[in-house]
Amino acid sequence: MTTRGEAMTKDAESTLRKMTALTKQSFSRADLSALIEPFTSRLEYFFKAVVFPTCNRRTNLHDLIENLGPLGLSNSDVAALQGLRILYNTSKHDPDVELQSQDCARLLQGVADALKAISGIGIASVDATHEQSLNTVVYVGFWDHYVGGETEVGLFLPSDHWMGTTPISTFHFPMSSWDHLKPLLAGHPRYSRGEEALGAALWKSFSGEGDFLDAGVWEGDARELLALLSAHNDEELEKAVIPFLARRNNSVSVGIALISAAVDIVRADPTLTGEELRNRVENRAKDEYAAETKTPHGQQISDCVIDCLESIQPSQRVAISGPAFRLYSEKDDGKLKLPIKIVGSTFIWLVS
Repeated sequence: MTTRGEAMTKDAESTLRKMTALTKQSFSRADLSALIEPFTSRLEYFFKAVVFPTCNRRTNLHDLIENLGPLGLSNSDVAALQGLRILYNTSKHDPDVELQSQDCARLLQGVADALKAISGIGIASVDATHEQSLNTVVYVGFWDHYVGGETEVGLFLPSDHWMGTTPISTFHFPMSSWDHLKPLLAGHPRYSRGEEALGAALWKSFSGEGDFLDAGVWEGDARELLALLSAHNDEELEKAVIPFLARRNNSVSVGIALISAAVDIVRADPTLTGEELRNRVENRAKDEYAAETKTPHGQQISDCVIDCLESIQPSQRVAISGPAFRLYSEKDDGKLKLPIKIVGSTFIWLVS
């Protein structure tokens, strides 16, 4: 069975092979960037989601790499990883600086070696079995409400509903947040925006609503998207909206935030139980996923998430992933109090 660490190492080696193949013919700087930037983004998420699953969402790649030293990674391996970070920044932000393929290949080889070393440190979440990644297509819409100074953000799954979508989460941003968020989304390999990304019919549906700002499509781990957006949620703006529109009163928003937090917590410490486990999950849901859980429905969802976790042996919890989404089926009818279950090692939120 392949571990998560081995899978990330194979990703580095595959990217290196693609770069080697690229140099057997003429190529452009953009061709090198098209390999370097998406791989580095995947590597950063690996560090956040697997190596340091309870890190603060504001922890940057530089600090994530430096934190590997105290875990036992050698200075040379840390330097190789920092070298890739610098190369990524050059590729992305300094278009006038040439990239040399030999330098890029040498750095990627060093990163592959560093990842092999990380797999030997003994981090349980890194050594857990790697399962096929489950990508989720999420439509992301932004609407400005000038009177309240709020940007409303909606997350939607593709659907056969007449509107073409199923809502799964909502956020409340200060309007100024768009200037910070836009470049993050525009430069993210899992996000594309505009009418071409959504298709003409859905774009018309989104843009036809008053005060429309922008919309796009995310395809990847839903937890990563939630973490990215949660950093901008404003609790005071949330309290000011009509109650039934508030994030805290949206059961799916709170539920998938609690699931995301639970995945992070048990990957870092699979032996937690009882009130300590519950408190850690609820605190992370609040701090990192902008979810208020101290409500009747929040507590009910928390009960269900903790029950699901405690049904799994601690040795298997480090393999937990999610949230993923599945359609209700007949076998689910009447068996679940809430639309939450674990299939294999994945937290599932059931949608109609």
